[in-house]
Amino acid sequence: SSSVSEANSASLRESPAPWRFRGAGCSRPFMGAVCSGNDEREAMGLLKEWPSEVAELPSFFRDMLADLVRNKRRLGGIRNFRHLPTIQGKSTGHELKSGYTDFEYVYLTVLGFARLRLHQEQILTRCNGQVHSRNPGVQLLESCCGMTMHGDRPGVIALLRSAPDTLVQAYTTATQDRRGGTLRFFREAFDRTADPCLEGRVGRICEYLEKHALSRGVAAVPPWEDVSVRPMPASASVEEFVGEHLRVFVNECTWHWAERATRGRSMDYEEAKHLRFDGAHANDFARICNAATFAAHMRAAGLVADGRARSQERLLWEVQTDAAWQPFDPGVNAILEEARLAGRPVVECALGPKGWRYVLDLQRRVQRNPKTGTERALRCAPAPGKRRRLSPQELNAAIRVFVEDLVTLPPAPS
Repeated sequence: SSSVSEANSASLRESPAPWRFRGAGCSRPFMGAVCSGNDEREAMGLLKEWPSEVAELPSFFRDMLADLVRNKRRLGGIRNFRHLPTIQGKSTGHELKSGYTDFEYVYLTVLGFARLRLHQEQILTRCNGQVHSRNPGVQLLESCCGMTMHGDRPGVIALLRSAPDTLVQAYTTATQDRRGGTLRFFREAFDRTADPCLEGRVGRICEYLEKHALSRGVAAVPPWEDVSVRPMPASASVEEFVGEHLRVFVNECTWHWAERATRGRSMDYEEAKHLRFDGAHANDFARICNAATFAAHMRAAGLVADGRARSQERLLWEVQTDAAWQPFDPGVNAILEEARLAGRPVVECALGPKGWRYVLDLQRRVQRNPKTGTERALRCAPAPGKRRRLSPQELNAAIRVFVEDLVTLPPAPS
């Protein structure tokens, strides 16, 4: 059968997609990076089963973090975390200078840039050009990415959009450094004693790029839109949800396939896109991009519920004010979520410092003042760090559509 059967699902549960073993961090030893056996084993273990907050990240950043773990001891090891570092809100400059190791700082920076890419649209839509204490976008950046920025200065939007791409370009440059390797990149492009805001961190990465990129040709990475999942509304169908993740998966496979093909001859990402389904190359590409590897990828990324019932993700509700979209406080959000999950379309509750009564219509997505009749728009989205998850049955049914009906995904190997 061309669909992903239950038997295939069971056999793949402990086996990540083959391309996941072949990122920039694991295809070959990096020049100048001598790693201990324990660090190498830990890095390979991560490539098989990432922590949940890392599994959802674009492959660029997973590769970078795995490579960083290989150099953990050479960068000071772990001092403040039981396992790998995790973002727990904004870290102050004093904390970074006096308490963190270089490894912890670099890891948290890479993780923060990756989470910025993942939640970029949510952060951008909340930025209002004000200082951080009155800027929901900067506040979300702090809680989600562990760093702050000057949200009232010119160029904020451009900086937020370009920061993750700048980091990936610099890392790609480092992988081709035959003398210093990626270890020199981790040492030169990051400085925990310097300005810890986003502008300062991007500035140091740009300095590394200016110093090293001009001396060697650097292969272009895929465009962000090709390998980044677009924001989807909570109302998106299962097929729409799976289709968007499939689009990114196919492009990630294309990138890694092009890197592998480069061993024999030059092939860049754009050329690989044109050749991947060509008759002479289709079978080779299908070895890493098929229904079975895609299903394994979705499970490894934490997008499939472990239990028999589909988990219900909590949403973040916001109201459109005169200035910007503003989130409700946690107590009100909990009331709205309780009503949504119970199927109640209308909620009445007290809002604001004066406790005025409002009617919130979850079906029409409006907040109404019953005295004046004034209405404001409501919207909701998955809370930062929260992801929609499918049941195994939903995933298999959607994959069958792309394999059998749309013929956009090669079947699982027989």
